[in-house]
Amino acid sequence: PATEEHAVYLAAFAPDTFKVGVTRSWRLDTRLREQGADRAAHIRTVEDGRRARQIEYGIADEISDRVRVPAKIRGFDETVDDAAWESLVAEYDPIESFDFEYGFEVERRPVAETMATGTVVGTKGRVLLLDRRGTTYAVDMRNLVGHDVTEGESDDDVQSSLGSF
Repeated sequence: PATEEHAVYLAAFAPDTFKVGVTRSWRLDTRLREQGADRAAHIRTVEDGRRARQIEYGIADEISDRVRVPAKIRGFDETVDDAAWESLVAEYDPIESFDFEYGFEVERRPVAETMATGTVVGTKGRVLLLDRRGTTYAVDMRNLVGHDVTEGESDDDVQSSLGSF
């Protein structure tokens, strides 16, 4: 429909990266998980996408409207800065708050690498976490598009974390 209800939201990525965004109201939870948000706050509901984007643009003067994958990966072994998040959200009187769990914990920051070899730890947004030879790797799944998958071990040399030695 031309006029479909939209939500304006704030999303947090550990430790202290925040963004504003919009989505159709019925997709809010899904959209936040697609992005790999650690926390979020639904701050406005409006009649259509045009109005939602106007609100987003106004807020984007203060809070970014995008977070790059490397910034998300840098926070995988951290938690959200509670004070910074609560301070930000308090300015907007949220309708609803979210605190996401992805079913795994990362003790050390994963090594960013493009590969599909190892044991799957889980996914967070479009980032695939793989364990291989004592190191956890973070793979932007968008970088895997167009590659062929074959069965068997890879003998490629990859960067390891110091913890694997």
